[in-house]
Amino acid sequence: MIQSFEQTIGGKVMQLCASLGEGPTPHRVIISLADSAKTLVVLDASGLIGTLKAEIEEPDKLIADAITKAQSEGLIERAIDTGTIQEASL
Repeated sequence: MIQSFEQTIGGKVMQLCASLGEGPTPHRVIISLADSAKTLVVLDASGLIGTLKAEIEEPDKLIADAITKAQSEGLIERAIDTGTIQEASL
């Protein structure tokens, strides 16, 4: 499942996408640039609560929550500014 979204960064509207990481269970959400698929942010389900949330929550809700968190914490902007993949917990 992939969810596309836009975010204004430095006055420029950027096309981004978020998807569940590969594997038997959805334990991470990856946010990338839509046009190049360059990974910007990885949000991982860590700890017992994060893992449970990832396993019981609907995939579209999990992705939406990850996008909101990445935006509110400035992770996407930081990844673009520094060129370094940002990592956080779900």
